[in-house]
Amino acid sequence: MAQPLPPILAFAPHPWWNHWLSRQQLLSRLGQRGWTVIYSFGPLNVWYRHTPLWQQSPWFGWLQDSDHVRVDHPGRFPPLWPRFPRWDRWVIRHHARRMLQGLPANGPRPIALLFHPTFEPWLQPIQPEYVVYHVFDAYRMMENWTEDKAGMEQRLLQRADLITTSSQGMADTLPWGGNRRAKVLNNGADAQRFVAAAGVPCPVDLEAIPHPRIGYVGSINPKLDLDMVLSLAKKQTDWHWVFIGPVYMNGSTERDARGRQRWQECLQQPNIHWLQRKSLEEMPAYLNHLDVHVICYLIARDQQGLKDDWVVHGYPTKLHECLATGRPVVAAAQQVIVAEFQHVVTVAETVSQWETAIARALEGQGTGTVAERRQVALANTWDARVDLLERWLLDMIQLP
Repeated sequence: MAQPLPPILAFAPHPWWNHWLSRQQLLSRLGQRGWTVIYSFGPLNVWYRHTPLWQQSPWFGWLQDSDHVRVDHPGRFPPLWPRFPRWDRWVIRHHARRMLQGLPANGPRPIALLFHPTFEPWLQPIQPEYVVYHVFDAYRMMENWTEDKAGMEQRLLQRADLITTSSQGMADTLPWGGNRRAKVLNNGADAQRFVAAAGVPCPVDLEAIPHPRIGYVGSINPKLDLDMVLSLAKKQTDWHWVFIGPVYMNGSTERDARGRQRWQECLQQPNIHWLQRKSLEEMPAYLNHLDVHVICYLIARDQQGLKDDWVVHGYPTKLHECLATGRPVVAAAQQVIVAEFQHVVTVAETVSQWETAIARALEGQGTGTVAERRQVALANTWDARVDLLERWLLDMIQLP
């Protein structure tokens, strides 16, 4: 009789249903392959009781099957309340018990798969057989990093049986020996869906926007270079910038405040358009009817201009989706793009470089050919990424 696969309890700081990121892509495929997966973003926080998520939630949480995963819908009670550490410890234990109750009875101990170090306190009440830590950003380089989070990450790195990162840059920045143990699991794409959508009709709201359309698809947050966008929108008034995705501008850092201000200025420009969030099924049609794709991140530097911040280590989840359309791509100088994709992506850093790169792309002189861009995308699928992750998981639990 074959040994059963241990269930996976996965924790990440984003609701499952908000915006599909690497977490959903990886876990839904593991679930489809026979792994029992429960996903949670933790209990609700009383400090966010004025948000729609809190107000729309019932008193008590429940688990719902969705996309081959059991998804936790947390209720309002009991909430985290950071002013009271003893209360929060009880809430974490209560939540951990609720997650464990969703596992098959009399089965093997679970794998805890953590996508952020702030979930390290769940390990003690869960008592997992194995611990996997997947790093999707250079957390310790962010403005909101604290000594408490550093302590959680140190304990997590020391406990983890498997450490994976979305890019080599993230792996290189891991402290406490994590850089020597980490395995790189790059982001991917459902590339074939975007290739196949080449001939579909243009969506109505996008069709109303004139060409040329310069498109950014993804989370709209303070790491975007909105100063550059505003500058070129005012200078090249016949270029139409199209933003598609949810807006996350609620942080409390200086970068957050500046991002909120610049985004409001963008919305006042007649040639900057926000089409809000689109579903996974809708996205291929939108991406195929943009003229140039931009991954317009701002890579901030310190006052001496010497040190790149956390954004430089990212691996943009939309990269291969954009390439799959065959359209030209212009991107910021993130490490992975500079190192691996300059044959199909034009890298821009200054405003003048962005202007030149976009202008050349609109003239048919973008980097790479349609076939070359699609070939790269088709070689970097989510299925291929999960093949690799599943192999590492089976090696970890010593199953053939």
